[in-house]
Amino acid sequence: MPFQLDAPTLSLLVFGSVFAGLQVWWIGALVVRNNRRRGERPLTTQQFRRDLERIFRQES
Repeated sequence: MPFQLDAPTLSLLVFGSVFAGLQVWWIGALVVRNNRRRGERPLTTQQFRRDLERIFRQES
């Protein structure tokens, strides 16, 4: 049975590809923003420990 590209299938493919493109764009924008915010430098040991303590304080 050959693959038929009818209207519902085509609309689902278009919607899915647009949605996937938006997700990739959103994640890329977040990565760029976070890199810019941190100045693209690695964390020191003290900064890493401070961030972990802040995260664990927020969860409890």
